[in-house]
Amino acid sequence: MQKYRAVIIDDEEDSRSNTRNMIQNYCEEIEIVGEADNGPDGKKKIQELKPHVVFLDINMPGMNGFQMLEGIYNRDFQVVFLTAYSEHGITAVKAGATDYLLKPLMLNELQGAIRKVVQHYESKGAPSGASKPEENKNLVLINHSKGFTLVDFRDIIWLEASDNYTNLYLNGQKKIIASKTLKEFETILPDQDFFRIHRSALINIHYMKEYTNNEGGEVILSEGTHVQVSKARTQEFAEFIKSRSVSPK
Repeated sequence: MQKYRAVIIDDEEDSRSNTRNMIQNYCEEIEIVGEADNGPDGKKKIQELKPHVVFLDINMPGMNGFQMLEGIYNRDFQVVFLTAYSEHGITAVKAGATDYLLKPLMLNELQGAIRKVVQHYESKGAPSGASKPEENKNLVLINHSKGFTLVDFRDIIWLEASDNYTNLYLNGQKKIIASKTLKEFETILPDQDFFRIHRSALINIHYMKEYTNNEGGEVILSEGTHVQVSKARTQEFAEFIKSRSVSPK
């Protein structure tokens, strides 16, 4: 029987133990390869162990389950959310969850979620190269005042700081005001594609059309926006661009 690697991320030790015991005793398709009790450690486990499925608690201190997923832009695993609160269901669906289980876990519901995981990989062949459709691997979960939006980071042209919020300007003239700081997005987005040219601006270099020396340095993006480059970052930005072969949009 094919085994599917799993990581459990839950801040409650009793809850992790319960999930682990149910899987080990009744779900032979799943092999638990790691556990974590918080979001940052959970991200590290995922990067190191490359699981096929993550059993993820939502309500954790510091960084909840949704926030943890936002920091994984190339997600290539299935997610089964675990929570004691039913109101998270719609958000879990928006986050691309395979299933959403309420605590305390019911064995039949856990087994049902695992069947969905298995069916997902069986429909795509052997799980050794576990993956989601290519178009889903670049999705970033953006939280805002009205809920969440799933965005392909390749469609983000640039980001503008606005106090504790960030304005995201997307391909297609769409704008999202996200309830996250620009610094947080700088951490989340791939640094080979995005560069912070100013304390208030982070750009997708693939949308850069032109660079001029106006007022010390200015980038012109493909949709016509002019964004200032800070003097402190001019040299580093020039070296960054020279080190990469940029494919314009």
